[in-house]
Amino acid sequence: MSVSLARPGAVAALVLAGVLGGGGAVAHADPAPPGPAQRAAGSFDATVDFTSLVAQEVRGNKCELTVAGVLTFTGTVEGTATGTTTAVVFAPCAEALSLPPGAFFDVFGFEGTFVGAVDGTPAAGELSYAGVTRVGGGIDATVLLDADAARAVLRADAQVAVGGTYSGVAQSG
Repeated sequence: MSVSLARPGAVAALVLAGVLGGGGAVAHADPAPPGPAQRAAGSFDATVDFTSLVAQEVRGNKCELTVAGVLTFTGTVEGTATGTTTAVVFAPCAEALSLPPGAFFDVFGFEGTFVGAVDGTPAAGELSYAGVTRVGGGIDATVLLDADAARAVLRADAQVAVGGTYSGVAQSG
């Protein structure tokens, strides 16, 4: 799996344009018009299955880590996303694996399947969570949800392997 974060703002802008009705970036399977975009806020927990961890040395003295996990959301977005995170840690694997998560800067991407609800409307679909982990474990990231009955573009403020809070816009219906 490759994670490209060269233009995460462009992806968010395309999804946001679809959420706000400004373009065709998001296709709607339901012929009924979607509800209006609204502010979204809440929190999420990250559960990491460290038994699934795979490490691989990559170019430039870095380590690519792949691990399974679950994100559990509460608030406007409520439900779980089960998937896989791939992170490029800016340290050799021997060092990255010998210290707790967040000891080194990394760039990561989670791809998963969301099942839950957005503002009370049942929704299931793809969820991505991508950003950077700063030394010390603080995360700055974007969450994009493209579900059958809802869409969301969220900004996450989190701690690696723990979770955090989110805010942004969501649309259901």
